[in-house]
Amino acid sequence: MASEKTGNGTWMRWALGLSLGVNLLIAGLVVGAAYRFDGPHGGGGSSMRAYGTPYIMALEDERRRDLFKGLRQNKPAGHLTRRARRALYNEVVSAIRAEPFDVARVRAALDQQANASVAVQEAVQDVWLREIETMDDTARAAYADRLQEVLSRPTRRQPNDRKPSRND
Repeated sequence: MASEKTGNGTWMRWALGLSLGVNLLIAGLVVGAAYRFDGPHGGGGSSMRAYGTPYIMALEDERRRDLFKGLRQNKPAGHLTRRARRALYNEVVSAIRAEPFDVARVRAALDQQANASVAVQEAVQDVWLREIETMDDTARAAYADRLQEVLSRPTRRQPNDRKPSRND
């Protein structure tokens, strides 16, 4: 009985890991990744930058909060509810367990997740672009300066600053 629970726990960990990965893909491009970098919010650093993160981090705090608030209030077309995302994760887990394994079934669920991710990314991009469009020349120049500063920040670990190996 205990070994059955361990097996289920292993699958649950895989499902949760997959869930986290997809959630980071969806939100990490802009929304979630904004908290992964050093900046005015005081978050930790990261060795990788998501595509949209610098654009969002360069916004003033108030503009960034308003942007996220608007996105939460007006869910983009193609956005999956938490329940729908969970159902897709469960579908992937079921498909992985199925015998015989049907790769097309897994791919179909992953494609739905990817389509939702793209829809959210496009919505965030549109909202961000409208935000930039509303800025006057001075505000846009200040934004460009902040963006350049965000882009020039070093990541937590520089390429030559590697972890020592066991052989060192």
